[in-house]
Amino acid sequence: MNYETFKSTILERMQQLLEPDTALRIQTICKNNGRKLDGLVISTPDSNLSPTIFLNDYYENPSVFPDFDAICQDIRRTYEKNRSTEYIDADFFTDYELIRRHIAYRMINYEKNKELLTTVPYIRYLDLAIVFYCLLHVTETGHATILIHKNHLDLWHVTISQLYEQACQTTPLLLPYDFRNMTAVLSGFSGDASASGQNLAAAAAFCPMYVLTNNQKLYGAGCMLYPGLLESISEKLDHDLFLLPSSIHEMILLPAANRSYSKELADMVAQINRTELAADEVLSDQVYYYSRADLALSICS
Repeated sequence: MNYETFKSTILERMQQLLEPDTALRIQTICKNNGRKLDGLVISTPDSNLSPTIFLNDYYENPSVFPDFDAICQDIRRTYEKNRSTEYIDADFFTDYELIRRHIAYRMINYEKNKELLTTVPYIRYLDLAIVFYCLLHVTETGHATILIHKNHLDLWHVTISQLYEQACQTTPLLLPYDFRNMTAVLSGFSGDASASGQNLAAAAAFCPMYVLTNNQKLYGAGCMLYPGLLESISEKLDHDLFLLPSSIHEMILLPAANRSYSKELADMVAQINRTELAADEVLSDQVYYYSRADLALSICS
């Protein structure tokens, strides 16, 4: 079965499995780092929050599910787990005074997202870009987010500077940081961790490592921008800091006496990015250095 037939058959079968008033469509969605995925968008009359289930992995990894029916049943379970009965008033998004308390920022790679950056407001930061989104809905099973585009600024009559100032205030409130020892984090995983995970665990036994993210594990690499946070952590650890971008959702922090082993750390980050992460989860191959003396973050050279 080729991919186009696969998609059309999914649509037909899922229409049979779900309620008669369910509307289904397949939409190509541009994800982080230019990755384009086909999402099955499922809509019902009782909510205008539509779960999107991506189909590419089902087709590209047939060994995970024994047959087509197993794929459809998994899609159905995923939908039932993530469906919402909320209805958000569309007018809410046109009123900046209402929406601004939901504005947050996140970090993406600048070079890998140049096409996206032509359509959204952003601020360049090192080799990254700060972009903005609205966090509208948070549950145990998922999040509803809307990426902010340039036309939204025209609608709201605000500038990028005003948007950034608002996000600096609200992001730490919406998504408080979570900072933990790597050993404690890895202890929560089962014994079949990946080779990279095992290497991190072994390294953490000899060199203190810490994980910085937020309480939702959602775009947590952006916590490195939280006002005063890196300064506070470096003072607590009594060292400068290496920051390793393990994904768009988290950073690994190490106390740093100097920059002498930054090349080895950068090699480790690049290896994890190539072997452990989906393409749209990668933030950067760079390693960053926070200097207590300068109160500044820079790329290790």
